[in-house]
Amino acid sequence: MKWWLSVLMAVVLAGCSSEAVRVGSKDTTESRILAEMFALLIEENGSQVKRMPGLGRTEVVYQALQEDSIDLYPEYSGTALAMMGAPRVTDPEEAWALARDSLADNQLLLLERLGFESNYVVLTRPAIASTHALESVASLTSTSTELRLGVTQSFAERPRDGLESFLDRFGLRFDGIDVFANADQEGLYNALLERQVDLIVGLSTDPEIVDYDLVALPDHTDFFPEYQAAALTSRQAVERSPEIVEALAPLAGKIDNELMQQLNAAVSLDGRPVNRVAHRALYDLGLLATPPRERVPVLDIAVETPTLGTEAGIETLRAVRKSLRGRDVGLQASVTPVQSLLQGNARLALAPAVAAFELQDGQVRRDDRLEAVAAVTSSFLHALTSSGSPVSLVDAERIATGPEGSASHTLGAVIAAVSPHEVALVPLANDSAQIAAEALRADAADVALVFAVPGRTDVAEALATGDFTLDDADAWWHSSARLMLPVMREARISADVYPGIDRVATLSTQLVLFGPAPPKRQVMGQQGPSAYFDENRALTDATVEAINRHLGWHAALDPHLQRAAALMPQVNLREDRINPYPGRAILLLVILAYLVWAGWLFVRPERGVAKK
Repeated sequence: MKWWLSVLMAVVLAGCSSEAVRVGSKDTTESRILAEMFALLIEENGSQVKRMPGLGRTEVVYQALQEDSIDLYPEYSGTALAMMGAPRVTDPEEAWALARDSLADNQLLLLERLGFESNYVVLTRPAIASTHALESVASLTSTSTELRLGVTQSFAERPRDGLESFLDRFGLRFDGIDVFANADQEGLYNALLERQVDLIVGLSTDPEIVDYDLVALPDHTDFFPEYQAAALTSRQAVERSPEIVEALAPLAGKIDNELMQQLNAAVSLDGRPVNRVAHRALYDLGLLATPPRERVPVLDIAVETPTLGTEAGIETLRAVRKSLRGRDVGLQASVTPVQSLLQGNARLALAPAVAAFELQDGQVRRDDRLEAVAAVTSSFLHALTSSGSPVSLVDAERIATGPEGSASHTLGAVIAAVSPHEVALVPLANDSAQIAAEALRADAADVALVFAVPGRTDVAEALATGDFTLDDADAWWHSSARLMLPVMREARISADVYPGIDRVATLSTQLVLFGPAPPKRQVMGQQGPSAYFDENRALTDATVEAINRHLGWHAALDPHLQRAAALMPQVNLREDRINPYPGRAILLLVILAYLVWAGWLFVRPERGVAKK
């Protein structure tokens, strides 16, 4: 029995005496995720780990490794070359070999490549790229003085491949340069999307590039080297903890650019914990045996395909993401967003206000299964017709619309109902201007209705051909159609929106974020009353308020829409009576009388003592 206890104590003491592997990281989301993946793999290999995330910029973490304050951290080949002052190398394989050998001369080990590159890239909004004819970084030379640039502090401080070298290399002089903290990636992209700056220098693995449909300007001069990711450790750390190399070997070549973008999005955009994101990734790659204990709620916002990548779609996506941190929020392409919401295929829907109504028995009725959460912007009616032989909506006998359930189909049905002559509706596959143009070219319709924010790409491309023009709404909107759809309002499309198209009188309506309305009855579900099993829940008041707050300035919702409860005016009736609560007054009088009586008992004179 004694020998068994001795062996047990020896094992315990051996475990306690072993030093933990110290895993550090820079203060960026990507570095934190990779460092956590390293830590989990080392723990899976049976070693203890001390996590030291967010130590600072590259110079700080690199110095900590050299001074043996940490044992390893995620690094990039291009960054290593820049820190050591190595000559610029354009060939990726040659650059990798040079970085590995140069680090080895400094007693540092660059382990096997993870499989992706996180390269610097100059980004801008599509409108800026189009307006200034930006096709590459070199094209900035002729227009940089009119633009503002945003960069991170890390990029601003890099001596060889950073801001100063970048400006000198291309001869750029910007109207202003804003520098953001390394950890404030959200602020950097917000500044670009909110038009505080016109260009930023981001990283190729940033998830905002895809989600927000940003334009990356290519660099044909190879100013930026390849930044291939790998774990950087020291000979001293490996001699002390040889399990580092063995534990991280299975991760080599397993992370591509797309996966890294997804992991960054899960943390920086969806607000999920770094540990769970890293754990899930390793489990999906087959490198960890057990999945993380989590359930990631998915929230899809249904939008029409042409709305993807537009400012309205991006603003909605950002506002919902900020309001629901920890949720996997994304845009879902749909031909009829509201129907996708009602069928339970999406959690929210972005659509023109008209989509919340339908024509039944000659009457326009509101669909009370929907509630309006926020008004994002305005959506304008574009009545496309052939420029060679234009037909007005008043005279049109065939009107092409989006599919049944779409806003344009509802409007077309109202126009047909009030028209003095027979009108045939031609529902198309979707609400894009390309499909509408095809229908007009094939002579399948006289006029095609498209709801869009003025200047939307598909509408602009259709009108740019010169084959089509826009019909004026003044001729028909003053009929009874105006009374049937009060959410429509008169509007004008300026002459400078579409080249060759004069100022057009048309209609607009609010582009609304819809959610499911609460049921009119109690529903018994797995969680008790009002717990839906097959139905989407209405958003909470706090979430509705947060979405409206994060959208920034925007108009209030049209009063004809069924608004979410949090957006309804709070009524506080005040009565004119002096005392609207007589019961309370009587109670106060009783209390006052009791206090007076108690006071009198306390101060009254004592009576004489009775004689025996």
